[in-house]
Amino acid sequence: MSPIFYYALQFVLGGASVVGITLIARYLDPKYTGIVYALPIILIVAMIFIYMNQGTEIARQTLKSTFIYEFTLVYFVFAFYVLLHRMDFWLAMGLALVSWAIIATLIQFWLKT
Repeated sequence: MSPIFYYALQFVLGGASVVGITLIARYLDPKYTGIVYALPIILIVAMIFIYMNQGTEIARQTLKSTFIYEFTLVYFVFAFYVLLHRMDFWLAMGLALVSWAIIATLIQFWLKT
């Protein structure tokens, strides 16, 4: 298969997950958006493509890195949620993102993943 097909499929699945989250929040109930966001479909597709193109070892290393950085994602969600109660949406998102970037960078230097 063509590499363009792989990239197009990843792009479509990523976009579909964003649209799915938005539609659920709008038409169903926002409490269910986390379920759609937590679906590992993008990770699964990426792992399949990495495995097919680069082998098991690179897929394993990618999964290790993903596991480590999922903790920073949880931090970002928590920080954004807490900050939203105290300040404007954009400022809360910006501060949560900047603090996430600092923590992710420190982890990168500390673990050398």
